[in-house]
Amino acid sequence: MLPDLTASGVSVALDGRTIVDRASLRVGSGELVALLGANGAGKTTLLRGVLGLLPRAGGSVLMGDCDPARLSSSERARRIAYLPQIRPLAWPIRVRDLVALGRFAHGAALGPRSPLDDAVEHALTVCDLARFATRAATTLSGGELARVHVARAIAAEAPFLMADEPTAALDPLHQHQVMGLLRASADAGHGVLVVTHDIGLAAQFADRLAWMAAGRIVADGTPEATLTADRVTQVYGVRAAVRRIDGDWSVTVTGAA
Repeated sequence: MLPDLTASGVSVALDGRTIVDRASLRVGSGELVALLGANGAGKTTLLRGVLGLLPRAGGSVLMGDCDPARLSSSERARRIAYLPQIRPLAWPIRVRDLVALGRFAHGAALGPRSPLDDAVEHALTVCDLARFATRAATTLSGGELARVHVARAIAAEAPFLMADEPTAALDPLHQHQVMGLLRASADAGHGVLVVTHDIGLAAQFADRLAWMAAGRIVADGTPEATLTADRVTQVYGVRAAVRRIDGDWSVTVTGAA
């Protein structure tokens, strides 16, 4: 059993302003946790603070017995695969080579097959990208490219995977495909933390929902325990109708609160 990733009372300040205020969050192996909150709630800053990419003003983070902030960049990448919100693509790199970037922390290099290529081929297969392997990534659709970035994270074979809005700007089909890939990664034993604005999608795929407002985690639990109309109003400032029909969640925003 892999260790949990536990953030306790984490605070992060930027330019003298507190963005994350004593936030606590846990991600266990085999678990998909969705982090929900309005724009500016501090979700991305919390992820970066947990990873050690931003200095913390307080609190602690432990992955087993180590703090990610104290690891070298390569060691951290071997333990946590991070899919940031902004994923620029500056040149027409082949899809296989882009996915292989996930292996760099293991000492892999682009070029002829190496013993580490099996992880790349596996990621291409599970993300249904094998037929695109030799194509330039710049020729793919938005949904296809989103799957390539997820494949890159999967290829890292890290115990934990953090994805910041991986379904942004995707149509419903591709949103479900990407969330399905992250769910499969959790089912394979990895701990997965995903930031998303789609409450219904999060409730469908996640084991737990962590709700964030004004830099704080205001609720954390199963969809059944935490997904209510009052919670949506508290976190997003909107009125909403929350229904569950035949196991599927429906969240309909009816206006500003």
